[in-house]
Amino acid sequence: MPDFLADSRVTRDPDRPGVLHATLSPSWAVWGPNGGYLAAIALRSAMAESRLPRPASFQCHFLAIGAFEPVEIAVRSLGGGKRAESLRVDVRQGERHLLAASAWMVDDGLEGYEHEASRAPEVPGPEALKSFRELEPDQYDDWYPIWRSMEGRPTRWREAPGEPRNHTWLRFTETPIPDRAADALRQLFWLDFPGWNATIAAHPWPFRWVTPNLDLSVQFHRFAPEEDWMLADGYVPLAAEGLLGCTSRLWTRDGRLLATGTSKHVCRPNPQYEADLARARQLGAAAD
Repeated sequence: MPDFLADSRVTRDPDRPGVLHATLSPSWAVWGPNGGYLAAIALRSAMAESRLPRPASFQCHFLAIGAFEPVEIAVRSLGGGKRAESLRVDVRQGERHLLAASAWMVDDGLEGYEHEASRAPEVPGPEALKSFRELEPDQYDDWYPIWRSMEGRPTRWREAPGEPRNHTWLRFTETPIPDRAADALRQLFWLDFPGWNATIAAHPWPFRWVTPNLDLSVQFHRFAPEEDWMLADGYVPLAAEGLLGCTSRLWTRDGRLLATGTSKHVCRPNPQYEADLARARQLGAAAD
């Protein structure tokens, strides 16, 4: 079965310092390699090359859709201080530049201000909710391959359009998370999802547009490798002129804020719209 950590593994090039290699797995496909999966490979490369142990933030631009083939990752330190290091990461596949990223890594044991004003959403836990498979039993096996190795349980599904916000519990089904580094990759991956889910909460199905990410930015606050489920909380306050922006947060089931993120998305025609429209008419659902 697919394993997220195994499928995002990177290896150093023995002849070129700062160059690593990975192979993109079709197990993490949507219409191509999932953006969060590609971003996790970039972050893993930065962590492998940094002189410091703790990821603090990560920002990337998604530049092109890759193939399920080897990629080359170049990591370069941009500088910083004794306890913080900035790194540039570029992921290429042949002549195609797939992703450009930057990451801040910091030292352990930093001291400074201490406060917390975050409050987790009041939503049911994952045990009280149905999974996507249970909600879409006739269609789930046709979903993108990425959903074979992860499980989602949304707090709402195919309801009347409402607030552009989404809460979904997420977990891997085949990937143990042994440590902080693995949890950082998981958190980054989960925060790639809320933009789409929050957008469609405000619009009726079937969806005329898809909204691929232009970028993804994540700030890591704390880590919880012992946790199985995490709650992805996304909000899209404005969609206009073919663009939309999402702010997102990631929570543990006991209400700890793990990470915050932002993403910018561009609307493109949904290639499945006509098929979805035909199904909606068959089911008697209203069409967009």
